[in-house]
Amino acid sequence: MSDNWWTDYQQNKRLRGLEDDLSSVSASLASARSSQRRLHAELSTVRGSLEQRLNRLSAAFDAFVEISDLRMTLGLFDAQGRVRHQARRLIAAAGPDGEVSDVDGYWLAPALSALRVAVDGVVDGDSLSLARARDAQRAAVFHVLGTGLLGGRETVPAGMLAEVLPVPETTTARHQRAVWTLAADGFFGTAGWELVRDRGTEFVRALPDDRRAAAVEALRSIGTAGAQATTLPREFEGLGDLGNALAAAARLSALRAWVEEAVAGFTNEPAAEVDPQVRTALALLVDEGSPVEMPLLARERELRVVIEGSGSDPSTWDNPAGQTVDLLRTDANDAEHPGRRAAAVRACGDLVVTAAERLADVARGAAPDQVQARTRQGMVTITAEGVDQTSVTRLRSRIDQLANVSGQRRIVAGVALATSVFFVGLAIFAGWGWALLAVIGPIVAAYQLRTLTTERRDAAANAAKMHENFATEVETRVATFTEFRADLKKHQPVIEEDLKAIREVLA
Repeated sequence: MSDNWWTDYQQNKRLRGLEDDLSSVSASLASARSSQRRLHAELSTVRGSLEQRLNRLSAAFDAFVEISDLRMTLGLFDAQGRVRHQARRLIAAAGPDGEVSDVDGYWLAPALSALRVAVDGVVDGDSLSLARARDAQRAAVFHVLGTGLLGGRETVPAGMLAEVLPVPETTTARHQRAVWTLAADGFFGTAGWELVRDRGTEFVRALPDDRRAAAVEALRSIGTAGAQATTLPREFEGLGDLGNALAAAARLSALRAWVEEAVAGFTNEPAAEVDPQVRTALALLVDEGSPVEMPLLARERELRVVIEGSGSDPSTWDNPAGQTVDLLRTDANDAEHPGRRAAAVRACGDLVVTAAERLADVARGAAPDQVQARTRQGMVTITAEGVDQTSVTRLRSRIDQLANVSGQRRIVAGVALATSVFFVGLAIFAGWGWALLAVIGPIVAAYQLRTLTTERRDAAANAAKMHENFATEVETRVATFTEFRADLKKHQPVIEEDLKAIREVLA
């Protein structure tokens, strides 16, 4: 029985080894077929001149031939390839794929062993120490990203998390961005979130003046996007400072509401989903290969870019994910990830306070003592006490002048009567035939006098209407100016409250 048991065990072990080899080979064949399909697809869509098409076809074909040769060479490293295959299965949540066999000098083998049990909350210190001895950075990044994606985050020491999440430089590497999102989204608890906040704060404080000014303006725009616009009446001239003060006060209140809402977003609960870039960075780290394979796999990635015709550099786990300032601004405006948003706003606290202080300085501006208001009759001067009567009197005089009707019609009537008298005398001495012309004069005179009376009556009524409309316009302009001044006085006491609240929240 003992010999049979041992024989069965050895056979089962060899079968599992063969299954691992077949699975690894199957994955390699699938990758090769994928490259071949991409080549055929690329060749079928080549465009351009005949020379360009030939060059493109030649480059793609040469790349495909070379990548085929590389795969033959990489076949010598089947043990390393099997470990990577097992790691990919674990990342894809496909479950364990046999025992992990150690590969001399390859950090991934012990790191994978440690991650497999870490998912269940078990710390395999020996395997993790061995992995870090072979490559401290890659082993730490793999363990942090792996536990963040799959579970077992309690097995990540605080020192390891701080190691893989240093103070960002001008650009943030892909793996650092992935760790940042994990910690900011609450997957490593309050300690992880506070680490992100502190790292971001240190980065912001080291910003040069020119980039700091641009960052302040960007955050001000984000934080005040919800402010209601202050519309100034077009009838006024000289309300610019008052309008700026009212707009700044409204923006300061909106900035306070935005800060309070953003900072309250972190509730010490992890986000519902892990950011997809975590899985991407982890997969790229695995695909980098062992030290002896790295040059070959790097060349393979370059050839894939040639075959696919993307024209971009191959993606790696540590290439730049973006400018750190831009990433912080993106996070600060990301309402879908409240933990990430809260960390970014807290990290940019100095910049937000600077923006708030600048708004407060503008909002404290005094209202103008007088402005010019446009009416249909002309410009009037309005002061804090009311309308300036000198400008009103001048415009009323203009209305009265418009009501004066010319006396030309009275002169025409007098001439017509004089002409009529002349024709009456002519009729007496020269014949009564001239009497017909003498009758026309009184008719013309009566028409002119009656028309003059009507025009004067209409002009007086029109002038009265213009005086009334002018008075209404002046009254409206005075009320509007008084209302704007009252709004500014109402907002100004709130300015200090808003500024104090922002400082306290971001302290």
